[in-house]
Amino acid sequence: MNRGKTHVFSLLALLLMVGFSPALFAARANLKYSDPITDLTGSCFLQGVRLTTDAPDELSELDLEGTTLYGVIPLAGGSFPIAIDLRSDGAFLFTDPNQRGMLEEIAWEGMSPDGRYLARVGAHIYYEEDAPTPYRLFLIWNPQLPIVLTYCRGAYYGGSITLNGVTYRLAILDDDTDGRYDNLESGVLFIDVDQDGSLLTTMDSHEQYGLDEPFNIDGIIYRVVAVAADGSQIEIKESNDWVEEKLPLEVGHPAPTFAVTDTRGQEVALDTLKGQVVLLDFWASWCEPCIAELPTIKAIVDELAADGVTVLGINLDRSEASLNQAVSQYGLTYQQIYDREDETISSLYRIVGVPMSYVVDHDGIIRGKGLRGQLLRETIETLLSERP
Repeated sequence: MNRGKTHVFSLLALLLMVGFSPALFAARANLKYSDPITDLTGSCFLQGVRLTTDAPDELSELDLEGTTLYGVIPLAGGSFPIAIDLRSDGAFLFTDPNQRGMLEEIAWEGMSPDGRYLARVGAHIYYEEDAPTPYRLFLIWNPQLPIVLTYCRGAYYGGSITLNGVTYRLAILDDDTDGRYDNLESGVLFIDVDQDGSLLTTMDSHEQYGLDEPFNIDGIIYRVVAVAADGSQIEIKESNDWVEEKLPLEVGHPAPTFAVTDTRGQEVALDTLKGQVVLLDFWASWCEPCIAELPTIKAIVDELAADGVTVLGINLDRSEASLNQAVSQYGLTYQQIYDREDETISSLYRIVGVPMSYVVDHDGIIRGKGLRGQLLRETIETLLSERP
């Protein structure tokens, strides 16, 4: 028995020496079509199509009443025609929901405050002949720019998958609205990594990934390796790539720490500021709302710093010279960190736009996010009053 065990162990050692490694874990799941997408997220990467007065070849002879603008949206290798008939009593929308060459009138769902027409349009697209699959589009048409129609996906596929014995809710989006989910470079994955039963779909979410992006759950790296063209199936495998785990950026979670050098050459480390209330102000001098917020920031520095408030300006200007000019022009006395070159902090905090603020309490916990003006100041004052 012992000799047999020795033989097995020796063989395993030999295989490892020549590059053998055990097969990586893989999981597959079936996903269901979910409509509308607003149940999941309100964000959208808009696409555009040009409208002309020339009817596309896909349509039969039409007998519309006014001046008609036509466009064709490519979906899953097919064509989805759109027509807007301009009449004296308004603009009327027509689509070919079954891609069979016949237009049907679709009621506009409403209008935006700036006068744009809005509609959610159901379609049937074909990944296989005679096998229609539902797909929904969200359409936006601006009569002030009538020759352009913008659109984005109006549904998604969702379900759950079990990875290493743990079941996670997930959803995938066809982010480029081409009707196909199998191009991983153009899709989005949401996965409930914190197991709270819901998917956080904000732009800075720790549960959002590109379908082609590896992700870390509890130290294990996974990657989507395949998605069915119609979105109905997904395959995820463990990966040998390494990526850091995305940390939550929501109120109540620890603020991600960092250690950098400010514009004066001084070391700044967030975890050394515990005991202080810290305001992280992400800004740039080309950002008008950022400049409009500077009086509030300066007042916090001037009036509350002595009480235990530290303000760190994290700047995303196009050059450090632009930052230095703005510091001089606006009389900024608090610490500035130029973060444009390597984006150490803005990447860590997944900044997608400025201004952006984080208020961190004396224990290093995020207590405010995206606050401005009086609400920002009141939040900081409340934390000062709560400090032991």
